Amino acid sequence: MLKKLLFVAVVLVLALAQGYFIYAVQHGAIDAFTGAWSSFNVAQSGYSQFVFRSIKWWWALPAICLLLVGFATWRPTVFRVILALSFSLLGTVALYWSAYAPSLFIQI
Repeated sequence: MLKKLLFVAVVLVLALAQGYFIYAVQHGAIDAFTGAWSSFNVAQSGYSQFVFRSIKWWWALPAICLLLVGFATWRPTVFRVILALSFSLLGTVALYWSAYAPSLFIQI
């Protein structure tokens, strides 16, 4: 039972991080990111432009993560648990990579 609670808690935290990032980008963080990049003459990557342009469709990511965790707790197998955890982790990394990729850092 403790393993299930820990599993659900980890996926919920990752889904909340995804939702927070998506909400922030939809409500003005795009301007903050692009303003910071342009002030230091850092070109926005193509992947970052893609994510920022299609941010409203990224809301499917936390929903899919929650569906996967629900299915993995309802009918638990090792494969479903690993699938839910890896999909949630990779989705979170994919979102945050669009803003914090090493190519977007300021060169000193």
